[in-house]
Amino acid sequence: MSTPMRHGPSQQGRTPSQHPAAAPTPQASTPFSNPQTAAAFSPHGPRSSPQQFKKSPATGTMVASTNSATVNFDSPSAAAVYNSLGMSINDLNLDNISVGGLVAAAGRSDEEDRKKRIEAVINALWAQNSGRVSNQGLERLAIHLGLECLWEDVKGAGEDAKTLIIAGQTMAVEVGITNHVVHQALLTFNEPTPSLEKHVDRASAILLKDLALEPDQSPLTKKLTAFRANLERLAALDKLSVLPNLHCYEAIAGIWESLERLHRWDVQKLLEEPALVNLSEERRRVYALCLRHGCPLMHTRGRIGLSFDYWKETRKLATTTVDTEEATTWAILIECAPSNGMVYTPVRVSDKWIGPYIEKANLTDEEMVTATGPVLDWLEPPNTFLPPSEDMKTEGLDGVVGVSGHKSPEVVFMATFDPPVIVPHVVAQEIYKITATNAPLSNITFDALMFPITDGNAYDPSEPREIVYTQTVPTFIDVLHGKTQEEPVLKAHRNTLFIYKPVYGQVLTHVPFAHPKDLVAMLPLLRQYAFLSLLLTNSLKVREGKPTVKDADTDNDSRVPRTTRDEFDDFMTSSSRPPPTPNVLKVDITLTAHPVPRLSLVFPFRDATANIMLEIQPGGRVHIVSDNIFAQFDKANVSFENRKREPRDWANALETMEDIGAWIEIIRHKLDG
Repeated sequence: MSTPMRHGPSQQGRTPSQHPAAAPTPQASTPFSNPQTAAAFSPHGPRSSPQQFKKSPATGTMVASTNSATVNFDSPSAAAVYNSLGMSINDLNLDNISVGGLVAAAGRSDEEDRKKRIEAVINALWAQNSGRVSNQGLERLAIHLGLECLWEDVKGAGEDAKTLIIAGQTMAVEVGITNHVVHQALLTFNEPTPSLEKHVDRASAILLKDLALEPDQSPLTKKLTAFRANLERLAALDKLSVLPNLHCYEAIAGIWESLERLHRWDVQKLLEEPALVNLSEERRRVYALCLRHGCPLMHTRGRIGLSFDYWKETRKLATTTVDTEEATTWAILIECAPSNGMVYTPVRVSDKWIGPYIEKANLTDEEMVTATGPVLDWLEPPNTFLPPSEDMKTEGLDGVVGVSGHKSPEVVFMATFDPPVIVPHVVAQEIYKITATNAPLSNITFDALMFPITDGNAYDPSEPREIVYTQTVPTFIDVLHGKTQEEPVLKAHRNTLFIYKPVYGQVLTHVPFAHPKDLVAMLPLLRQYAFLSLLLTNSLKVREGKPTVKDADTDNDSRVPRTTRDEFDDFMTSSSRPPPTPNVLKVDITLTAHPVPRLSLVFPFRDATANIMLEIQPGGRVHIVSDNIFAQFDKANVSFENRKREPRDWANALETMEDIGAWIEIIRHKLDG
């Protein structure tokens, strides 16, 4: 079956709207089945199917029919439509705009302004509800994203068996559907290359999972939400592409090719380390992901696109794999985006971002002096140019004309941090400096971003802050008898976080980049603060599935700033306070975010007090700066290597546990003899 593709004006072929065999769209009993109601929600007027139009919705402007019905949004019928969508008229957020005037022409002569306001209504409706998986729902979604639709009957498969082809200029998604139930979804490209073909099966599987019914699921409850997010990503890359020179899918696949070769080289180099030589290849891939140059994954965790993973929760456990979805993964999503006038290096289409041998052979004198590890052989691919023509102006990619008469595309590579990373402002400046962009200003402190201020509480960044949280620590060690237990024993820890020197911070969400080496250069800083956030989250935030205890403090999870006046009031009223629960271990944590992140831990130990200073270094490594217990109480113990345990061994234990509370319980068990 030939797949229709949408081309630019100079390459315009037969569109689905001109296809003579296009079957009319089957009608479903939905609020949009009524022609008048559908007209109210469509800026293009009433239609029975997109095949009635001679002009593509993606390459031209649809003219609304002059006989569009007028709808009164205040009528009971309109209210019924809203109720069927699970919405109210207040959900539209139209800022006191008269909704009745959106459709009724009374008192408004500007047709373009009226059309824009109708578009605002449609976008608000889509933001609230993407609809359900059905023939009409899929078609409405495709048209909303500016893609072509073509319905084809499937011969010999029944009257209701159809194939919906959702096509752009570079790709198409073929959806097999029978009685509004999807049983097939295929992603295809009009000019497939080997770098694209190797990923289409994985992408198709994700699209099918988004649309197909799960076991015991009803068609009435299958939403388009997940499929819409992936189709939006495909449509965005399709609209930015300008054939034949600029193919955004191929540009991203080329970055994957180079980063994948780098990752495989890392996995092979890890065999040279004695401690890792006996590990399986999958375990070495996890180590390379977290300790070397990351791991690129195409179409993973239910998302279409390239994910450059650089950190993973429970990374040192044997059960953790690269594709483990149960553990939180920190990644950089690599996408393309319009430059919007930004002066930045445009997209280059290439799979040769790094040399064939990965490591640079002939080093310069400067590289030999400054190198602290292997020097990677990064390459600079040639620029991608677009020939100046009217076609590109129609596509909205009117770039700068070069000396040779070629044009640079107005498209850049964009790195999106998933999840966003909270860092001090000075670290954000370093990240933006790597990509040669300016860091935005910030007036929020690092701790306020990590632990948001509760609504209604005043906050002065210059004042110290105190955060209290009582957590439970499941331990399988019987401290009294020194034996491992099958059932966990819950230990209660009352953690108090102190911030005495607040520093301003930022949330890293996205940043443009010109070369994958920019992303690799960011990884040590990103891992440093990803691991810091993981430690703070495990110690001071509620986590789903975490066990609880009955004797939790009443002031649990209080996130209020502490002032000098507060401390005085606490001192004056301390006699009237109830005594703390005796079973709760009090742990004081002091956070210092500048110049390097440090955590000072103070907790009862034997008949004295333990005091440990931790430093979270670039790369997410833990360094014990100082302590008053390990050297004094760990003299008789030896590690599995038949040698005395060093502070580095205790730091490795914290890197493995990723939980301060569990780490403290191990310390008390091993040293509190």
